[in-house]
Amino acid sequence: MGYVSTPTSVLSFIGKSLPPSVWSSGVLYLPKPLTDAHKDILNDNGWMQSYQPTGGKEQGGQSPKDAKDHLVNRFLNSSARMQFVCADPLDEQTAVRNMVLDQLGDGNNFLLDLAAGNGAGTLALLSFLCELRIQRSIPKLPLNVSIVGVDYSENALEFYANLLERLTPWFSSAGINVSLVTNSCDIRVSGAVSEVLESFFSHARQNGVNRFLCVISALSGVGKDELEVMHDSLKIVAARLSHKTCTSSWLWVEPHVKNSWLTRFADSVRLVLNQVAFHFTRNGDEYNIRTDVPQLAKHKSRRFYWYDPHIDQEVKSHVTVMAFGNE
Repeated sequence: MGYVSTPTSVLSFIGKSLPPSVWSSGVLYLPKPLTDAHKDILNDNGWMQSYQPTGGKEQGGQSPKDAKDHLVNRFLNSSARMQFVCADPLDEQTAVRNMVLDQLGDGNNFLLDLAAGNGAGTLALLSFLCELRIQRSIPKLPLNVSIVGVDYSENALEFYANLLERLTPWFSSAGINVSLVTNSCDIRVSGAVSEVLESFFSHARQNGVNRFLCVISALSGVGKDELEVMHDSLKIVAARLSHKTCTSSWLWVEPHVKNSWLTRFADSVRLVLNQVAFHFTRNGDEYNIRTDVPQLAKHKSRRFYWYDPHIDQEVKSHVTVMAFGNE
């Protein structure tokens, strides 16, 4: 993939020897500061009694009620999917884990969180890295992450900022400095996304940063027709990240998706990111790509179990991941 520079000793250690605070006896454990932050915000608002980890929709919504329901019921599940992908405890997709460790090992990074919602995916990713640093599984080198969170729900973005504020002291203790700028923006509108990108890259240039990570978590729930409307925006983002002077990665994590249309959309983003010409067409319910380079294989869904401390039970979940960088 061309972007892995993390020391082999570090990678081999966390492949099969993750600390028990993260993975034990075939079960994933979310870091306690992350689950405590979620529990505290629920208790502060009197929502804990409504908690149902298998309730509600996989994706959030624009209304205050949708944002609240998704925070209450789906935040931990979404977090668990992201951590499972990044930890890769069974060494099934090591290139993804390597990409995350290399991109966010140290230095200054700009992270674009598209359809961010309440930030479950990105906060879980950073919490996983923080826990590895606390447990001395990876080096505790200075890491600065500037996040731009984009979503059409202002309420969800407010939850994102609230959760990050609660996690900031813990992140700082492990040498991770995180800032967040939120943008209420409908990614179906490519002009609005372009405006966000202008600010994003301007800020990065001012800080001399050319390392970028784009994160998408649980976007497939909108369905293929809505994703098709968002397609132009996704390609615009990929084109801006494709500059040869940039080190850019794209991490797309989803729950179980049976059909192949999601892979075709992700592959089109990958091709734009790598400045490869292609034709993207729709034939009925199917999407096709014609290009001269190899295409992404159909995504693979993986099942795993994670421990939910709110109900003291192990919960089954599924995850699909597509990850790539500009080569």
